[in-house]
Amino acid sequence: MNPVVSIIVPCYNYAEYLQDALESILAQTYKNWECIIINDGSPDNTDEVASNYCERDKRFKYFYKENGGHSSARNFGIRYSSGKYILPLDADDKIGKELLEKAVEVIEKDNEIIIVTSQTQLFGDIQKVMKMGAYDFKKLLIVNYLFATNLFRRIDFDKTNGYDETMLVFEDWNLWINLLKNGGKVVELPFVGYYYRQKENSIFREGVKDNKRIFKDLLKLYNNNIDIYEKYFENPITLIQENEKMKKVIHNYQKTKTYKIGITFSKVKNILHLNAKTLRWYRKPV
Repeated sequence: MNPVVSIIVPCYNYAEYLQDALESILAQTYKNWECIIINDGSPDNTDEVASNYCERDKRFKYFYKENGGHSSARNFGIRYSSGKYILPLDADDKIGKELLEKAVEVIEKDNEIIIVTSQTQLFGDIQKVMKMGAYDFKKLLIVNYLFATNLFRRIDFDKTNGYDETMLVFEDWNLWINLLKNGGKVVELPFVGYYYRQKENSIFREGVKDNKRIFKDLLKLYNNNIDIYEKYFENPITLIQENEKMKKVIHNYQKTKTYKIGITFSKVKNILHLNAKTLRWYRKPV
């Protein structure tokens, strides 16, 4: 019998898009799935939309929790899931009808595969197809080129600390690093399997406009994975400077009165008030 795939759908103020997401799950050619819908304290009519789908198909399961953020809702949903495999899906996005079938087929054949991803279609404000290209772990440490919806094993997820609930924009990136830090493969399916909605008022797009938040989350990402980053980079400033997108963030910081990113760690310490644990990186013996 085909293994169960648990599709995790957190929802906060996205009831207007939730139907599209759930319809894309119903359309799957792979039938052995469960969908965990988590209402993260949403004030809109998420309850009504989710309840309707639970009545239509028993594979949908609905939970309500007090608002705790996107990562909190994902972790909550995974705790209540029963599948061998996990596929997170945001409530405003969609998946292609063959995604589960093809992803399970690939990962079942090779225990070294940790993540199965697919080509991504951006839709809405931006129309574009995105491809991962060749997987490289060091490149992943510099910039997150994996989108949020990928298939992975529940047993591998349980070896991590899950999604970091203190992070706003880099929680996916942090999870991918933790899933892959001990090796393994990432396979990209040769077709569009994920549809990522582009809109002005998304949580992620609001988050990436906040340079202070980005830099805070970036340092948290490094702090969470210091042992991994120390194998590849001399210090976090070197790493940030290798990332073209983060160069823009640094440039914006240098324009502000409050945050002036210097070239030495002492300036970073004075400005960002880094704790002793984070500064351990800068004090690494020569």
